[in-house]
Amino acid sequence: MKKLLGLCLIAACSNTMNPGGDDDGGGGGWTAIPLLDDGSVQRSGNDLVTGIYFASADDGYVVTQADMGSFGNGGAVFKASGTAVKSLAFSGTMGGPSELGGVDFIGVDPTPSGIIAFAYSADVVQSTDHGATFTIQKDGNLAGIEPALAQRVSASGTTIVRDTGVVSTSTSAPGPSASFADVWAPNATPTIPEPVPPADCQGGPLGTGAPVTRSSVYVSSDRQTIAYTSAPDHDPQICVSTDGGTTFTPSILAGIPDAAVDVPPTGLAFATATTAITFWGSQTESGSAYIQRSTDGGKTWQSVALPGAVASHGLQLTYGFFAPDGQHGWIVGYDGDASQSLVLATTDGGATWTTEAITGEHKLYSGFALDATHVWIGGEAGTLLAHP
Repeated sequence: MKKLLGLCLIAACSNTMNPGGDDDGGGGGWTAIPLLDDGSVQRSGNDLVTGIYFASADDGYVVTQADMGSFGNGGAVFKASGTAVKSLAFSGTMGGPSELGGVDFIGVDPTPSGIIAFAYSADVVQSTDHGATFTIQKDGNLAGIEPALAQRVSASGTTIVRDTGVVSTSTSAPGPSASFADVWAPNATPTIPEPVPPADCQGGPLGTGAPVTRSSVYVSSDRQTIAYTSAPDHDPQICVSTDGGTTFTPSILAGIPDAAVDVPPTGLAFATATTAITFWGSQTESGSAYIQRSTDGGKTWQSVALPGAVASHGLQLTYGFFAPDGQHGWIVGYDGDASQSLVLATTDGGATWTTEAITGEHKLYSGFALDATHVWIGGEAGTLLAHP
């Protein structure tokens, strides 16, 4: 896998910087996939790919935010096969379906009845016919336009993590009839709970910068384990709940570089129920990036080495994800010193990492692994790469 990834990124992936071109970018076993344009909105080569989900090698969904030439027009939901975007399933274009304006998407996930492409907390864009059609509706009693960092749906209900530091739950599926209750909001006035116990996390789940992505939040499929990054009082930490969001216990990170001590980790990803990684990096702070790993469900964290070839660089680490085997994983982002896209890979659950050579010049913000060899990554300028 690592050899194929390296070959792709050296020989083929420059086409992802111009995904509307004639070359399919298939060298090295990879394919650069162009987005589809949306009427007067040029999404191919412009939109930011923020979410990817594949139910099988030929049944996928890709969501975007407006960026560059499409700025202000909202994003889109695309249906995809393994190596091609097949159709525009839903357009978030300004003046279109949302009363609040254009809809920019944060992520896409499966639900018991279909697919949910989450965006703003007050809006739910979902398919209840397994991806055949998508509709937009009011999301229960929620109000406001803050992004939804996560919206996990299970047979027992829905959990939504909002970019205002609030965790809300409902005993039903998302939609107009859902009734959400705020179960965790330490940044609210008054706080929830009131008061927040001293031993619990003192800050809620907030986005870690622009663009807003789902990188800083994890919600398990049964909605019982929720984790997010935080840094109240300048103490970078991971907050973990094992009771569906009623309480969150902090684990303060130690041994991180000086440049990173005042800010929350950019993201976290769970390989299994017990193994997870968290990470941070800045493209303007050379040698400040870090990766830490937990093997006890996020209770404690230990530093792991960055690849020597880039350890001294200014690295922006934006998104991490794992294959279902819990061993193969990736962190994507940007190498500021080299002015190029960045892909780090692991084959041992995050214990060690290697650098994949890449010639792309844009930041990467998303990824999905159906298994160890079927992998997709996405980012700026409509970048979408597939390795079926």
